[in-house]
Amino acid sequence: MEKNISVVIITFNPKVEILKENIINLLKSSIVIKVIIVDNGASKSLDELKSIPDVIIKHLGQNRGIATAQNVGLRISLSLCSKYALLLDQDSEIETDLVSKLLDGYITLEQKGIKLAAVGPRPFDLFENKKMKANIQRDIQIFEGFSLTKQIIASGKLINLEVLDQVGFMEDDLFIDGVDHEWCWRAGRLGYKIAIIENAIMKHRLGDARGNFLGFTYKIGSPIRLYYQFRNILVLSRRDYVPLYWKLRNLIGMFLKFIIFSLKESDSKIRRYYMIKGFCSGLKKDKGIIDKPFK
Repeated sequence: MEKNISVVIITFNPKVEILKENIINLLKSSIVIKVIIVDNGASKSLDELKSIPDVIIKHLGQNRGIATAQNVGLRISLSLCSKYALLLDQDSEIETDLVSKLLDGYITLEQKGIKLAAVGPRPFDLFENKKMKANIQRDIQIFEGFSLTKQIIASGKLINLEVLDQVGFMEDDLFIDGVDHEWCWRAGRLGYKIAIIENAIMKHRLGDARGNFLGFTYKIGSPIRLYYQFRNILVLSRRDYVPLYWKLRNLIGMFLKFIIFSLKESDSKIRRYYMIKGFCSGLKKDKGIIDKPFK
């Protein structure tokens, strides 16, 4: 099989040893052209990775958001004449055979007549120690080992770069939360399918920790992420191609998050600031990076 995949890893203050191990595993694959690291900052700790053959490091100098960083990596992939790009982030643990399993699955589904935009692995949540599967909008098994879904997370997403001509790139203005799902929904509106390759398992961490409230487990991330979550939920909920179940679940979830993070977490003052600001920004349809972080 020819080399036709570029791997794009988005970083922001990464743990370099884990990143290095992932890169080494990725480059063991005979179908990977280059590993492209797009750093949402100017971390000098990445300099030690420059000595690894077939690694490209692009520093953005500041945090410009995951969407912009992914687009930078996708454009570099196109300049390398890659057919596919595999998006990853620094929180995933990559096995040596992940790339080949994803590509094999993509080709198999394509040969069966499925019009694909992207495929992804079955994520394994390291916090909850289980495979990540939707409870409400369930995936649909179409063949043994293959499922269709409405959306997949960014990390592990294998994209056919030809699809970008129709679907477009990631939406820069969303900055971070909802970027991965919005692209999948946009592709779906154009008749493309998103699939999960069940034998490709990827260990991943969603959020920074877990909390418990009245028996319910919830994700804990950095306080500023709540701004982007609240804002982008309101921004995306106005769009007709966004699934109704997602709108309802997340609009209700906003209310529950506000209660939980206001009562449970020690930094509740900061979190309330970002949630309220995100809600107001969403009503105003603000986009891009936050204008006034908490001080």
